[in-house]
Amino acid sequence: MKGRVLIIGNSIEIKLLRDALKERGLEVIFYSKEEFNSAGEGIDVIVYEISLSEMKDPGIVKKLSEKGFPAVIFLAEEPDLEAGIELIKAGAYDVKLLSTPLEILEKTVVYALEEKRIFWEEEDFLTRDPKMLQILKLLEDVARTRVPILLVGESGTGKELLAKFIHKKSPRKNGPFVGINCAALPETLLESELFGYEKGAFSGATFRKKGKIELADGGTLLLDEITEMHPSLQSKLLRVLQEGEVDRLGGYHPVKVDIRLISTTNRDIEKEVKEGRFRLDLYYRINVITVKIPPLRERKDDVRFLTKYFVEKFSRAYGKKVKGLTERAQKFLEDYSFPGNVRELKNMIERGVLTCEEEYIDVRHLTNPFEFTEVTCLETVKEQQKTSEKTGIKVDNLYTEKDETDEVKPLSELEKEAIIKALRVCRGNRTKAAELLGITVRTLRNKLKQYKEEGLNLEGL
Repeated sequence: MKGRVLIIGNSIEIKLLRDALKERGLEVIFYSKEEFNSAGEGIDVIVYEISLSEMKDPGIVKKLSEKGFPAVIFLAEEPDLEAGIELIKAGAYDVKLLSTPLEILEKTVVYALEEKRIFWEEEDFLTRDPKMLQILKLLEDVARTRVPILLVGESGTGKELLAKFIHKKSPRKNGPFVGINCAALPETLLESELFGYEKGAFSGATFRKKGKIELADGGTLLLDEITEMHPSLQSKLLRVLQEGEVDRLGGYHPVKVDIRLISTTNRDIEKEVKEGRFRLDLYYRINVITVKIPPLRERKDDVRFLTKYFVEKFSRAYGKKVKGLTERAQKFLEDYSFPGNVRELKNMIERGVLTCEEEYIDVRHLTNPFEFTEVTCLETVKEQQKTSEKTGIKVDNLYTEKDETDEVKPLSELEKEAIIKALRVCRGNRTKAAELLGITVRTLRNKLKQYKEEGLNLEGL
């Protein structure tokens, strides 16, 4: 899946950028300023060499992006802060100088392209599983109605993406899509977020605030993990669904709302009803259509399909030339149970792309660098057994008399090497490096402080 970049300009800098983006494998269309007429359709990012006089006209953003809404990046020969701010306000993705280092310009285009891909593609529920494709087909018909839908599935299966798919296929697609995670907020805060409040409704309510239900008027409201909602709020939600109106906290009269409700849960909702934690009458209101999303371990076709998608996505995002996975890495994924479902697969592939130095991701790239897992051990044993078969030297275990103590590094040294490598791979981004290493940013910060005190030069990391 390649991005299409349109480059317009005459300078040597912009031609160097063109060549660099082509080397990344992007589809680049190039025009001189005299040749350029219209951007056309299907363009993801436009890079435009802008003159000082053109910078005075913010309308140039609209002229360039009127077809297909691409991200527009302006490269100026001379700085003009005020004009640059006006271009950004008019919708430009970024404004930089032509003298900016080529590497930074290249990254700016790649990041803009990545944001476009996230916006247009990750909003869709990606699948090749026959059962899920059948569900999507049925949901297209259901989406045209306003009946409530309940999505049931394990965490990470893509319930929110499926909710967005329903919204996009509905007559409400041009209306708002408003989501809220019922498990992420305490009861009192969730109530004010859902129903809104009037000025003076409680201490600290210094202004009127519309709730999520009211903000979703004319569109779709997603209540993520609805079974985490307190019973008192469940009764208030039931009234909204029955009467089509919402009462703000401290309000004097109800406000009419027209919403399409989509709810999700990773719990056994029928069990929650039987045990009295979820209202039976609300359950009947929200489950007119119930969709059970199968976990990734039951969608083997999707493992290979999504793996290929994420490899291409993250290779493009991080400027790597990873072509795919080795056979044993692919086999490992197909045999893996994926307790975290698609979300876990996505994280594994991102980690693999970041840590892979070759063209193909192997098993060791998919696992946490700080975890010496059983899988890693088994792979090591298998490799040594293959070697022993070829050489005739018997290897009974991982440690032989040939092991030299000076080849074994202390754990603290291995830890330091892993941290430094992660920072280099993530180009100094500590948040990404910590995520890759499976530690907190605070732990990473403390480790770097310790290394600095020990005299380690950390410049450039």
